Amino acid sequence: MAKPKKATLPPNFQDTVEDTAMLTEDLIRRTAEVLGDFGKRWLDGMSHADVDAVTKNAGKHANEFWLKVYDTAEGNVTPPPTGTGTI
Repeated sequence: MAKPKKATLPPNFQDTVEDTAMLTEDLIRRTAEVLGDFGKRWLDGMSHADVDAVTKNAGKHANEFWLKVYDTAEGNVTPPPTGTGTI
């Protein structure tokens, strides 16, 4: 039986794992905040203003999160300026 090949990880693999963990924690925090606010409003009885506030808050968090995902991904594939190091 042939000896198995050693796994080789892509360059910057650790940074990718750390970015994924950071983004996952951020998403969980944002989701908890939106759902917590929704729950409080639900228990008090939802009004038109509550629905407006919850959806605006959810939209704000979604927009901020996905821009953060994009910026993180872009930062991982954009080479640094010449002479400043490596990716």
